[in-house]
Amino acid sequence: MPDMTSTGGGLGRRLAANTLYAATGRVASLLLWLALTPPIYRALGAEGFAVWSLFFALAGYLGSLDLGLATGAVRHVAAARARGDHKAAGGFATVAVLGYALLGIVWLTLMPLVRGPVIEFLRVPEAARAAASFAFLAGALVFVLAGLANTTIAVLQAYGRFDLGNVTALTLTLGQAGGLVWSLTHHGGVQGVVAATAAGWGLAALVGAVSLRTGAPEFRWSAPRDAFGQLAESVRFGAPMQLGNMMAVAHQQLDKVLLARFVSLAAVAPYELGLRMATAASTFPQLLLLAVIPSASALHASGEGERLRELYARSNRYILMASAFVTAGLVAGAPRFFCAWLGHADDAASLALRGLLLAAYAGLSTGMAIAIARAYGRTDLEAEFSALALAVHLALGAWLVPSHALIGALIAVTAGNVVGAAWFLVRVAGVTGWPRARMLLEPLGVPSLALALGVTAALMLDRALPAAVGAAAWPGALLVGVLAGALAAAVALLTRYLSLDEARALVRPRA
Repeated sequence: MPDMTSTGGGLGRRLAANTLYAATGRVASLLLWLALTPPIYRALGAEGFAVWSLFFALAGYLGSLDLGLATGAVRHVAAARARGDHKAAGGFATVAVLGYALLGIVWLTLMPLVRGPVIEFLRVPEAARAAASFAFLAGALVFVLAGLANTTIAVLQAYGRFDLGNVTALTLTLGQAGGLVWSLTHHGGVQGVVAATAAGWGLAALVGAVSLRTGAPEFRWSAPRDAFGQLAESVRFGAPMQLGNMMAVAHQQLDKVLLARFVSLAAVAPYELGLRMATAASTFPQLLLLAVIPSASALHASGEGERLRELYARSNRYILMASAFVTAGLVAGAPRFFCAWLGHADDAASLALRGLLLAAYAGLSTGMAIAIARAYGRTDLEAEFSALALAVHLALGAWLVPSHALIGALIAVTAGNVVGAAWFLVRVAGVTGWPRARMLLEPLGVPSLALALGVTAALMLDRALPAAVGAAAWPGALLVGVLAGALAAAVALLTRYLSLDEARALVRPRA
């Protein structure tokens, strides 16, 4: 496996190759959840599916309280490896594992005390309370198992073994797929779906640990006493990230709570359907960041500031255009995609998808800037971003959701992302010394123009096509989506924002 931290040529090709490795597991997971969400929705019903959605929200809240352990492991282990300090690399990884175990004990202790008040606050109906109680308690176990699996994946990526990290991610997907299919065929309900999720994470953690032993022989876990020396640096890096993660997850999941509290539990279901598809779509641009974060950390640790700036500029173009391409296709074809995916039209879910896609597009404009801030060790900037986005979202959501329901929620989350992203880009530019205007305005230039033109043209085609549902709706949905994405890509090429020669160079074999 090529060394990601090498200062020789071909960094772009190595990033492209590692991104493809990492993408396979993520794409498989997306396909799994997209395929299984409709049968899960039908099996659980609107209220049961809403409970399942709130379980994911709770798991996300718990996952945000991890002190940035797995994310910090990528940065610290990659930097230690670049220095040839494998002992420190093992120490940082051990700190992450011990941290997840200790936090898991805390949450398993506290959850029985708080789940009752939480269920009451969310106005969960009596018939769904047993399932909700089980899901909320099991969320703590999922947190621990997910943390262990993600730590092994992080260390594998930091050591350049994206291929084995991908094997671990695929194991998670296959394990959850088998468990979910079994649960659905045996009418396991919410409890069975939650148990299948936990089992998949546990299997992935086991495979990840074995992969580290075979694929990164120079890596060694440290004894707890030896790892203590890396605790202070881990906390300095992770504490601001902890705060940022808490607020970022609260920002992402806030509307579920507001809709359950001020509208109804059933109102969460179409929002969750839109969120699942929007999350799946935004994952594709995020895949480009997977290989960038350890490389950016290594370049910063080696003092290669000019190459870091080049990495940012080059990768940012691809991330922004990938975001515009995917967003254009799904915004234009949202109603048709739901007719094909669910087998029937769902106007509320289509509206949720469109609004959440635009909110995600605003958030993705900061993707590469986040990688650079982490390379600099400035996780406090992420905390500022998350705090501002959450504050704007909460203020507008508390005002608009009681009166405007779903529309109010979508306005609030989009406004939070836009304001937070603008502030974050300006702050990162100040830390790096890079041009503020360019970092701030670049997301509003060619990618946004491409997005607007692609959506406009595809909507005109959508009006001309006949309506359809079920499998018959897929051709029309794909035609509308592909047209929007193709036009967005054409704008990028015609304006020379992206270069075909540069793209070919990323995949061209070395001479």
